[in-house]
Amino acid sequence: MMSKERFNQLSEGLLFMSETDAPLTYYELDLDPERSQQWPPSTAGQFLVLIGEDPAASVEELAPEKFFRDLQPGNEDRSDQVAALKAMMEELKNLAGFRVGEIQIKIFLLGTVDDKVVGLQTLSVET
Repeated sequence: MMSKERFNQLSEGLLFMSETDAPLTYYELDLDPERSQQWPPSTAGQFLVLIGEDPAASVEELAPEKFFRDLQPGNEDRSDQVAALKAMMEELKNLAGFRVGEIQIKIFLLGTVDDKVVGLQTLSVET
């Protein structure tokens, strides 16, 4: 079951490696239950609106499998922890990933549980 406390336990000490090493943080979209049931958005542009970003911002979908592959470098000594986090994230329904922005890219991996859209956010710096 995905909870903020469980997420924080499993993500403690993990870093997403890029030109900066960013922690993984718990993220919950503030949506009413009816809108949560419409997850994932049908377009990446709709995702930008949901998170309050400029609709003209650069956004691309990110496969959850690619996110976890990219999480491995730098966390090799925590492979059991990464596997447990991945298993918990895969319990979410309609898991979807997005990369928002250029150079400083916000990464989101979100899904639904109990009429809520929850998951993780991190940052990748790519110049």
